[in-house]
Amino acid sequence: MTPHPINLIPLLPHKKPILPTKQHYLKIKKLMKIDQSKPCVIYMKGKSEATRDDTDIGLEFRQESYFFYLTGIDEPNFQVIIDIQEDKIYLIAPSDISNEDDVIWKGPKINMTELLERYDVDEILAESEISQLLAKLNPTTVYVLKNKTQYINAFNLISSGNLRFDIDNQQLLRAMDEARLTKFQWEIEMIRQAAQGSSEAHVALMKQCQPGMTEAHLAALFRWSCALNGIYKQAYLPIVASGPRASILHHAPRYDQHIPTNSLVLVDAGGEKLCYGSDITRTFPVQGVFSTEARVVYSIVLKMQKVVLSRLKPGVYWEDMQQLAIEVLCKELVRIGILVGDINLLIEQNVPCAFYYHGLGHTLGLDVHDVGGKDTLSDNPQFLLGRPLETNMVLTVEPGLYFNDSMLSIWTEYPGYQDFFNMDVLDQYRSIGGVRIEDTVVITQDGYENLTKAPKEIDEIEAIMKKYTPTC
Repeated sequence: MTPHPINLIPLLPHKKPILPTKQHYLKIKKLMKIDQSKPCVIYMKGKSEATRDDTDIGLEFRQESYFFYLTGIDEPNFQVIIDIQEDKIYLIAPSDISNEDDVIWKGPKINMTELLERYDVDEILAESEISQLLAKLNPTTVYVLKNKTQYINAFNLISSGNLRFDIDNQQLLRAMDEARLTKFQWEIEMIRQAAQGSSEAHVALMKQCQPGMTEAHLAALFRWSCALNGIYKQAYLPIVASGPRASILHHAPRYDQHIPTNSLVLVDAGGEKLCYGSDITRTFPVQGVFSTEARVVYSIVLKMQKVVLSRLKPGVYWEDMQQLAIEVLCKELVRIGILVGDINLLIEQNVPCAFYYHGLGHTLGLDVHDVGGKDTLSDNPQFLLGRPLETNMVLTVEPGLYFNDSMLSIWTEYPGYQDFFNMDVLDQYRSIGGVRIEDTVVITQDGYENLTKAPKEIDEIEAIMKKYTPTC
C-alpha cells in the first residue's frame, strides 16, 4: 500500500476569529450610486441547508459568496438587513429549534449572544422580527442582488408585512462586484494560508505519485494533505489528468483511469480558508524525470509564465499580458519546429490557439473565478478589458501548452492552415498531452507577490521526486 505523505505537520487548532466584514459593507456603500439621504436598506438571504436526494443526510455546506462577503457567516439559513443611513447591520438568525427531536439531531438552540460575539454585526434578530424591523426602518428602496431568488425573497417580505418599497436589483450587484475586485490585507492573508496549505499538498502528490495509481487516488490524496495543513474545504473539485487527458482542461479524475508509465501528470487543485480560495496547477513526470520532449514543452510554459510575472505591477493591462504570453509561445513553437512561417502572421491568424485555448488567468477570492473587473450586467463580459491592474488585486497566472488531438485536427486540416504546421515534428510531442503552470499572485504597490510556494522549476521537481521513493 502507499504510505502517507511525510513532512506534513498538522496545524494546531485555533479559535475562529471575527472577520471584520463591516469593512466590506462600508466599501460597498461608497460604490453604490444612490441617493443615500433617503431611507434605504440592503437585504440578502444566505444559502439554505440541502440534503442528499431521498435522504435526510445533509450535503457539505458552503455559504453563497456574496452573503459571506457581507457577513462572514458560513452557516445556513441566515439573512441580513443593513440600514444604509445609519450603517447598522441586522443579522437575522434562523427560526429557533422547536422540538426535542431537532435538539437531538441538530443540537441546542442558537445562542444570540454568541452570534453577536462571533460576527461583525450590530444586532441579532429572530426571523419572526423581520417585518417589524422593516416597518420601523420604513425604507423607500430595498437593494438586492440581480438574482431571481433574492428578488422573490424581497417581494415576499412586502407581502408578509403589508409593506411598500421599491426593489432595486442593479446597484448592489455592481457595487459588490467592484468591491470584491481588490482585497483587504486580512483577505489576502486568508488566500495566502489557503495557497500555502495547497502548495504543501501539491508537493505531497509529487512525492507519492507512481505509475499505475488512479487519478482519483491523487485527487483524494490532495484533499487529505490539505486537511493536514488546516485546509478542510476545496475551492473547486481537484482536476487530475495524466497523459493525453492532460489536454482536457477540466478533466474529472476517475477511479478507473490509471496513470500511464512515462507520462506527465497535471494537477489543478486548491483549497480554501474561511471561504477564500486558492488556484494552483503543477505538472510533473510520474516517474520523477522529465523526458526530452516533456522538458521542452514544460520549459516553454514556464518561460511564458516567467515573462508575464516579470511585467506584473499596477498600471499594466491584462490584455497586454495575454498577448505577451501568446507571443512567447509562438516564438518557441517556431523555434522547435512545430510551427512554420512568419511569427506575426501566425499570431494574426490565431494559430497558437491550436495549442493554448484558454485565458491567461482570472481574479480569485471568495470564488475561484472571482467577480469584478468586468461589466457585471453585460451579456458578454470580458475580464479586465481596458482596465489596468491595481494594488491588492488577486489573480492567477496560468499559461498552458496542449496537444489535444481533436483541437489539432480542426486546425491542421482547415483550408489554408496546413502549411503552418510541421506534422512530423508535432507528432513527436502529441503523447505529452498538456502542461499548465498556475500560480496565485497579488498585485503590490511596486510589482506582485507570488502566494504559491509549490516548486515549479524542473530541477526542483525532479529533486523532490528523487528524494522520496515510496515503498510498498
